[in-house]
Amino acid sequence: MTIDSHVHFWDPAALTYDWLAGTELDRRYGPDDLAHDAGEVPELIMVQADCAASQARAEVEWVRTLHPRVRGIVAYAPLETGDLSLVEVYRRDPLVVGIRRNIQSEKPGFAVTDAFRYGVRAVGEAGLVFDACIRHHQIRDLITLAADCTGTTIVLDHLGKPPVATGEGRAAWRDGLAELAAMPHVSCKLSGLVTEASFDSWTPDAILPYLEDALTLFGPDRCLFGSDWPVLNLASDYRQWHGLVRRFVPPEHHDAVFDTNARTVYRLDL
Repeated sequence: MTIDSHVHFWDPAALTYDWLAGTELDRRYGPDDLAHDAGEVPELIMVQADCAASQARAEVEWVRTLHPRVRGIVAYAPLETGDLSLVEVYRRDPLVVGIRRNIQSEKPGFAVTDAFRYGVRAVGEAGLVFDACIRHHQIRDLITLAADCTGTTIVLDHLGKPPVATGEGRAAWRDGLAELAAMPHVSCKLSGLVTEASFDSWTPDAILPYLEDALTLFGPDRCLFGSDWPVLNLASDYRQWHGLVRRFVPPEHHDAVFDTNARTVYRLDL
């Protein structure tokens, strides 16, 4: 069985997604599209898709109606503002398993402000997971944040978006990944790498060293399979990515990486 720990659904006719404007992804993507691409709808964690911040609760309610195989939602909350009312709402919602406030487009230092750290600690106190979406040059800030929020389970999305296309800064990224992996409350998702590569010319040989680093540093019990579908479609397709990761991960670790780790981290069976 596969639990995909990182899928997005969106519908520009239902909610507002400014970042989609003018892109080839600017249309509805729902479970029917995923079933077409993957062959079926796997059990999945749906990760917030950066609709308008004011629509955060509406996004959760919309996703709730979509498909029974949505096992959990990683929702949006403005953790940096000091207003943690959404965290309290999500604490009482059995379908919400985590919170993501995207860091990747923020200025240096955003993730280590007192207000943001307070918000991330509150996520853990609410029994929820914090999904950390950063770019590789922000990894030092995430290390500081994680060291100061040891009571919160943190999942690193897309391995911190390493420099797959150019390789520049890879050593610093790997050193940072090692520091994160040394913290037992941090896990990582094997996801998002092909869209950090050259869209039209990437090869498995360009991707595998990053997967190897993740599996070596975090170990098979703290790596979760994720597709980042449908963003994935910009550079690959579902079957190709799933097959690549499945061939890379040793068979004795398939159950952990493709199933039980997601259940454990996001507490899906409680």
